[in-house]
Parts: sequence; structure tokens; C-alpha cells
Amino acid sequence: MGKEHTGDRFRGIQIRALKKDEHGAILLMTVLLLAILLLLAGLATDFARLYVAREELQTAVDAAALAGSRQGVRYVTITVGYGHCETCCGLDGCSCCCVCDPPVTLTGPEKDLVEKGGWKRGTCCDRFLGYEKRWIEYPSNTTAVASTVLDINWPRFMSPEYGGGKLSDKIEIYDSGPYSPSVVARAAGMIKTTFLKLAGIKDVSSSRCSQAGTFYSVIRNGWLLGRNSAPMDACR
Repeated sequence: MGKEHTGDRFRGIQIRALKKDEHGAILLMTVLLLAILLLLAGLATDFARLYVAREELQTAVDAAALAGSRQGVRYVTITVGYGHCETCCGLDGCSCCCVCDPPVTLTGPEKDLVEKGGWKRGTCCDRFLGYEKRWIEYPSNTTAVASTVLDINWPRFMSPEYGGGKLSDKIEIYDSGPYSPSVVARAAGMIKTTFLKLAGIKDVSSSRCSQAGTFYSVIRNGWLLGRNSAPMDACR
């Protein structure tokens, strides 16, 4: 009986020791699991902030390119005619006889020449004889307008307030060539990371590009040739 009792006590001690070992292993596994979950949550936060920043950066360059393209001015060359008075005398006396002069061409903004009637001179034979040519030009303030819109819409996570910053920005104006008529906005920025720092990645950058074209009726030598074709993609 003494030996059996001693054996039971020994087996009881072993079982309690195993239970203590299992409790310790579970605690360690729980700590490791929590650490992994926290790391994954941190990484998800970094990538989520980067995704939001990229989307906002695309919105910013889209708005900048569109604002720049809206500055485009339509220019025209038109044919007009004027006249002058010549003195004509008859039985009843002398009067002004209107004589039409040969046609001339005028070039300038369509809004001023055509929409506002700037071609008229008030002569006795003013006449509009048609369009010869039509095209787009961007004024000197186009870059400033597009840059201002880009700054207004700049991503918040890429701002100094959140530890980020602007790496570069560029506004390109195309009045001629295969990319015309269009305005292209390019920008790059970076965000500060939180948990990616543990892997030695202190910041992550992203760049975006957008192009906005302007359409108009193509007229050459008095002939309507349809609308201008879309410009080539300058963001590739």
C-alpha cells in the first residue's frame, strides 16, 4: 500500500507540472499572437494611409490639369470686308456712295472678334465672310492657375502636418505638337510610416500624372474639318 500511495503522489506531481508548463506555453503564444496582430494592424494602417494619399494625389493632379485646360483661349482667323464712301453727284446734288473694299483677314481671340463683334468697323459695307482657321492657345497664367489648384487639393497625409511632404510638381502646357492642346500635371509626394519603420522604411513615396485636353471645331481655309483629335497620352 505504501508503494502504491507513493506512486499516486508522484503521478499527481507530474500532472500538475505538465499543467503549469502548458499554462506558460499558452501565455507565450498569446503574447506572440497579440504582437503579430498589432504588427498587422500597424502595417494595415500604413498601407491604408498610403492608399488614401495616392487617391487624393490623383484627384489633385486631375483637378490641376482640368483647371489649366479651362484657361485655353480659342483663336480664329476670319475674313471680313469693309467699305468706304465715294462722292457721287447727280441732278439733285452730291452724296456718299458706298463702295465695298476687298476682303481682309483678322486674327485674334474668338470671343473678342466674333462673340463680341470686334471685327466690325462701322463702315458702310461691314460684312463677315467666314472663318479661315481656328485653334487653341493657353495664356501665361495657365501654369499659376493649375499650380494653385494642385496646392489646394494636396493630400493631407502628404502634408507637413502629418509628417509628409511634396517631392515634386510640374505643370506642362502644350499649345502645339502631338500632345496639344492639353495641360499635363505631374506631382510626387511622400508619407511618414508608423510600423513600417520597424523594417527600416521611414517613408513611402508616390507619384501621379493627369492630362486634360481641350476640344474645338477645326476650320482651315474656310472649311469645317470636324473636331480636333484627342492629344496623345503624355502621362505614359
